Amino acid sequence: MILAPTKLPQVFLCRCLGPLALYVTLGVLAIAATPAASFAEVQPPAGRTCAGATTTTRGPAGTAEETKIEAGENAPQSGCWEDVQPYPFSSGGGPVEPSSHVSCGIVGETCYLTVVSMAFRAWNRGLALTDEVGGEDPYPVWRFNGTRWFPESTFPGTKTCPGEKIVWAGKLDFWVVGGAKLCRFDGATLEWDTLGIPAATMERLRGDPGAEEDLSKGKIITSAACLSWNDCWFFGRFGTVVHWNGEEEKLSDASPDRLLSSLQGEYTAALAREGPAGELFGAAVAATSENGEGGVLNTEGAPPPQLFYASGTEAFSPLAFTPFTKPLTDDPDDPYGTDLVAVDFDSAGQGWVAGNPAGLRLGASDAEGTPRDPEERRPQPESQPQYSPLEPVSSSGAATACKGTPESRFAYTPFPETTEQPPEEPGAFLWSSIAVVPTLNEALAGGKLWPATNKRSEDDGEPGIARASCDGTTSVTRFRIPDATPPGGSEPADAHGTVSAIVANASNDAWASTTPGAAEQPPHLYRLTNGQEPNAPEGNDNEPERPLPKQEEETPTSGEEPPPPLPTVEAPATVIQTKAVTLPPAIYDVKAKLHTSKRHGKVYLSLYVTFKLRRSVTIGAQALRKGRVVSEARPRHFVGRSGTLILNLNRQHWPTKVSFIT
Repeated sequence: MILAPTKLPQVFLCRCLGPLALYVTLGVLAIAATPAASFAEVQPPAGRTCAGATTTTRGPAGTAEETKIEAGENAPQSGCWEDVQPYPFSSGGGPVEPSSHVSCGIVGETCYLTVVSMAFRAWNRGLALTDEVGGEDPYPVWRFNGTRWFPESTFPGTKTCPGEKIVWAGKLDFWVVGGAKLCRFDGATLEWDTLGIPAATMERLRGDPGAEEDLSKGKIITSAACLSWNDCWFFGRFGTVVHWNGEEEKLSDASPDRLLSSLQGEYTAALAREGPAGELFGAAVAATSENGEGGVLNTEGAPPPQLFYASGTEAFSPLAFTPFTKPLTDDPDDPYGTDLVAVDFDSAGQGWVAGNPAGLRLGASDAEGTPRDPEERRPQPESQPQYSPLEPVSSSGAATACKGTPESRFAYTPFPETTEQPPEEPGAFLWSSIAVVPTLNEALAGGKLWPATNKRSEDDGEPGIARASCDGTTSVTRFRIPDATPPGGSEPADAHGTVSAIVANASNDAWASTTPGAAEQPPHLYRLTNGQEPNAPEGNDNEPERPLPKQEEETPTSGEEPPPPLPTVEAPATVIQTKAVTLPPAIYDVKAKLHTSKRHGKVYLSLYVTFKLRRSVTIGAQALRKGRVVSEARPRHFVGRSGTLILNLNRQHWPTKVSFIT
C-alpha cells in the first residue's frame, strides 16, 4: 500500500526493477543460427542519414541559435534524428509498402500503424505498442532485436487485450495495460493471460460518479512499473494502485484509503530501473486532480503529492518535490497549476520530470494529439502563461547536483496575442513523454509545440522534441519536409500531430514516434544516431530460472480419452568445430514429461522438455506432426547446469516427434 502524508508533492519512484527481456536468435552448440525468413524479418537495417529538422538551441542566459539539417545529410558526430525508412509498422505485419495508406478504411488494404507506447530494456531489446487509425489493429505488439522490428505473433488481439501502454517485466515477460483488463505475456511459457481489476478496487471506486464513468469505459489503469517478472505495480485514476506478486489470477488492491483525499489524484506515468550494483527502484508521477477533467482534492491548501519513490521491498512513498507552478486563478492558495505527466531515471538514480498546465493532456491514441482543456480548468485571466516544465529530480526528491532549466523556459499560453508576460521560449509546449539520456543526465522530452504567432490555434501544433541539460542549455527540434510553396520551402512533418513516445538507450541511441499529420501525412519513427553503434552494452535473455507453475497430472474425465503417447525427442547432434575437435553435445540427459494446468476452468496440456548442460547454449524446440510444426518453444540462451523448454500441445494436432532447433 502507498503510504503518504497529507501534504506533499507529485512523482512516484521505486528501487525494484531489473533488466527486462526479449528473444534473441543466436547460434546453438557453437553454430551460428540463421533467422527464419518472413516479410517482417527481411527489413533492412535503419539508415544513418538525418531527417530534415530545425533545431533551436538556447543557453542558460536565453540566447538562441538556430541550426537547419537537410534530409539525407550524413549523421554528424554530435548526432541527429534519422527518419527510419521504410516505416516498420504496417497492418501487413512488416514495413509499409508504397501502396500503403495512412489510415485504414477498407477491409484488406494495408495501412500505417501508429506507435502509442515504446519500452526498451537495452538498445537491442525493445517493444512497441501500435494503434491502427480507422480499424482493428492486426499486429499491435512489436519487438526490436537490435536489427529489425517484427510483430509478436502470439498476441491474442486488441479485443482480448486492449491497452495504451506496454511495459517490460523481468527479461522474458511484459504487460499491456490501459484497458479494462491487464494482459501479461509469460515469456517462459509463451502464453498470454488476462487479469481483471480486483473486486476490492472496483468496490472502492463505486459511488463516485467520475470513477464509475471511467470504470464503464475500462479506463482506470494508466501506467505500470514492474520491479521483476513477479513484482508489478499498476497505477491509475482516483488514486488506484494494484499489485501482482507472481500468482496467477491474483491481483491485489494496494490503493490508499479514500479518506486520504490528497492521494486520490490521477497517476500519469511510472517506471522501474536497476542501479549499477543491481539494486532496484521505481517511480511514478501524478496530476493535481482525480483526472484530467477536474475533481478537486482536499489538501487543506497544500499541493497534492506528485512524486513517489520506493527502493528494494519498500512501499512507494512521496518525495519532497514541487514542480514549477502558476496558479490557475488569482487565489494564492490555489494548489492547481502543473500536472506531472512523464518521468524517467537513469541507473544512478538521477532523473527528469515533465509537466503540463493543470487539466491539459496529449492523448496517447489521439492521432492529432488534441489537448483536453475543459472550461472549468482554464487559467484566469485566460492570457496568463502556464508552465510546462522540464525539471531534474533525484531519488530524494529535488535534484541538488543538477540545476536544470529556468522555470519560464517552457510554457503553454492559450492566447498569445494577449499575453502580458511572454515565456522565455517562444511558442507553447505540451509534453507526452520523457527519457533520460544514459551517462549524460540530460532529458529528451517529446510532445507537441505551437509556433510563436499571434494567429495560433489549437490545430496549428506539430511534433517537437526538447533536450535539456543540467547547466540550463536546451534545444528544441522540429521535423521538416519539403514544401513546394514557396519553391525550396519546408513545412512541418505531421502538422497537427504529436510525439507519442520517446525512449533513450545510450548517449547516441534514442527513439521517438509521431502520430499522423494533416493532409494524410503518415506517422514517423525517428532514431537518434551519430552513425556509430550504440554506446551501451547489449541486452540478453539470461534470466534466472523461475519456479515452474504448479502442475497436476492428467486425469481423463468421464468419456474423455487419455492423450496419445508422448512423441519421441530427437537428441541434438554432436558438434564438430573447425579445428577438427569433436565435442560432445552441449545438452544431454534429455527427458520429456506431460503436464496439465487449469485456468478459468479450461485444461491446458504442456510438454516439459528438460535437459542438462555441458556448456552454455542457445536452443529451442519444435513439436512436429507429419513434418509440420504444431508447436514451438523459441530459442533461449541457457547457462548453468540444466534447462527446460515448454511446448504447448493440442489433442487435435498431437505431435509425433520433437526436434531441437537453433
